[in-house]
Amino acid sequence: MNDWLVNNENGVYYLTPPSSEFEGLYNAVRSLESRMHTDETVLLLPHLAKKHPHNNEWEKRKSTTHRFSQYIKEKKTGNVLEIGCGNGWFSNIIASHCTHVFALDVGREELEQAARCFPSRNIDFICSTDWSKLPDNTFDCIVFNASMQYFDLTPEFWKQLNRCLTSHGEIHILDTPFYDKDKIEGAKNRSLSYFSKIGVEKANSYYKHLPWSDLPIHFELMYTPNKWLQKLNTKRSPFPWIRIHKFV
Repeated sequence: MNDWLVNNENGVYYLTPPSSEFEGLYNAVRSLESRMHTDETVLLLPHLAKKHPHNNEWEKRKSTTHRFSQYIKEKKTGNVLEIGCGNGWFSNIIASHCTHVFALDVGREELEQAARCFPSRNIDFICSTDWSKLPDNTFDCIVFNASMQYFDLTPEFWKQLNRCLTSHGEIHILDTPFYDKDKIEGAKNRSLSYFSKIGVEKANSYYKHLPWSDLPIHFELMYTPNKWLQKLNTKRSPFPWIRIHKFV
């Protein structure tokens, strides 16, 4: 079944070489933001010490992780493809609730850290910048966890994902902001200002501000953020959970 997985190096299957420019900029930003974690910290995620500067953010991510884990467990999900897996913490969590996880990213450093931290028999870590190398009709679920904002949602993008899904497959988008069209320009300006301020302005070219209209028309909201409820419970995610069924 997995004969498409080739060229294993340090626990990672390299279908293509890493995307060196993106990885360099991405890691530079994450380092400045104190988001590059040691192996010891990665093994604890999504739990962080209360004194950590991003503890509040991870409290929200814990709630998303719990909701999604329960969902795939109840559906008795088979193969899951996580796109944008980073250091592998989320793939490690959901691997307990499905048959197999294929965890994909484009950078060497975090993928090899993921393979080092989570040498599980039901997780494969994969580097690829070319989705045509992914097999047809293989994944019951494709999930983007805080990673969809690095992609242009073109017709070809959706076509490739749809091709990889089984007949009953689903795409899930977690913890990524989507915007009404009249809000996009302001969001772009805020991002450019931020990346310029930290001295990595070129990183802005990789960060997308996605309009709702770029989603397929049959998407569903599995969780809708609510500003008033977030004030009462600060651990609620401010981002939607979106489900998209395989389409013909």
